[in-house]
Amino acid sequence: MPYVALSQCWFTRAHQPTAWRAHEDDGGIYSICRHCGRRIVTWGRHRWSIADGIDVGHLAETVTGRFLTVLDSADEFVVRRFTVDHLPDEEAIDAFKLELRERYGMDEPGSDLTLLDSADTKAPRARKAPPMAARAAPDTPRNA
Repeated sequence: MPYVALSQCWFTRAHQPTAWRAHEDDGGIYSICRHCGRRIVTWGRHRWSIADGIDVGHLAETVTGRFLTVLDSADEFVVRRFTVDHLPDEEAIDAFKLELRERYGMDEPGSDLTLLDSADTKAPRARKAPPMAARAAPDTPRNA
């Protein structure tokens, strides 16, 4: 019986882009998934999805106004979507975000739920630690 090796993104549903990127006129950033080798796209660098076919999340973003999405990141499942057009200002939206985080227990240990805001243009980048200078071991020709 032949065995088939499945890529990591098949299990996690999280595609990882390669270093190659292409910016298109539609605002999408295209790349190739390093695990499955398929063409992927993102429109806000929150998540990458397969570029072939219709991305329902992106379609909803372009048709409707601003909204908040409760996402189960482990299963890549949209739990609920909330519009924020009825809220008067940014402070009210931030308060609503806190209420949603409490209601869905997003800050509890082991929670896979995340809150995405369609107004966020770019996910925060992790800062790299500065490189450490290599030290030579004692009693080596460099120290002598």
